[in-house]
Amino acid sequence: MNNRLRSRATAATPLKWLYLYITFLTVTILSAAAQQTTVIVVTVTATAPTPKIPHPASYTSLDVFEKVILSTTNTYRQAHNASNLLWNKTLTEYAKKWAEGCKWAHSHGPYGENLAFGFPNATAAVAAWGDEGLKYNFRDPTGFTEETGHFTQLVWRATTEVGCAVVDCGFDPDDEKGSSSSNNNNKNNGGGGNGNGNGKGNGNGNGNGNGNGYRRPQGWYVVCEYAPRGNVLGGNEKLGDKAFFKINVQSTSTYTGPYQTGNGGSKTSVASSTSEAARWRWRWGWEWVAVVVMGVLM
Repeated sequence: MNNRLRSRATAATPLKWLYLYITFLTVTILSAAAQQTTVIVVTVTATAPTPKIPHPASYTSLDVFEKVILSTTNTYRQAHNASNLLWNKTLTEYAKKWAEGCKWAHSHGPYGENLAFGFPNATAAVAAWGDEGLKYNFRDPTGFTEETGHFTQLVWRATTEVGCAVVDCGFDPDDEKGSSSSNNNNKNNGGGGNGNGNGKGNGNGNGNGNGNGYRRPQGWYVVCEYAPRGNVLGGNEKLGDKAFFKINVQSTSTYTGPYQTGNGGSKTSVASSTSEAARWRWRWGWEWVAVVVMGVLM
């Protein structure tokens, strides 16, 4: 009886091990399947947003705008021995009317004119003009230049009043981007006209934006008008342009030279004509002397 029992137990042992092996194999397969990772790839498409135009108080508040323009402008003027400018409503209205047209070009009006767009605030716009002074040759001025025309107008000592306006001209992705500034570039010939723009931008260049042949400013457009206008050539016939610029655009507040900042009166109201007439008077004067001398010798 006992021997039979032992025989049955011995015979059952291979089945037991087979069962255990099958169970182990099943558990292993299920565990491996459970550990597999499924990777799901998701593609997200986003449309690039239109650049946002900042809205600082120096642009959105007329009171703050006026204070910032005067403060920044007069800081530069004080450093160059020029009196503080006063705010002029007539100049402001003129600047506003021109700025609202959103044309990146000069108005060719009766005033000195500086333009700028794309700067983050009014301080930065004026500073872009004023910092051109780093390029200006105070020791040997050559008169008006496109590289320094904003600066010379900004600190021109004979200028006493300013009026500015700022307009949000929006953003046109088809037009040229960036920050730009433009000066009246008078080469003023006694204050008789405006020239092309300069600074970081193209000034009077053509471009896209408003369909009338003018480039359109991007974002905030700052227009400043100055009276009396600066950058005057032929402003003083006796001194000449180099000396006249040296008087009106001074290197520091310690300048000890003459203070004849006036534009020379009616003689130089149209300097191009006046200067040309002066050259002819000089030429014919010497020719008459030559005739007299020849007559005496003969």
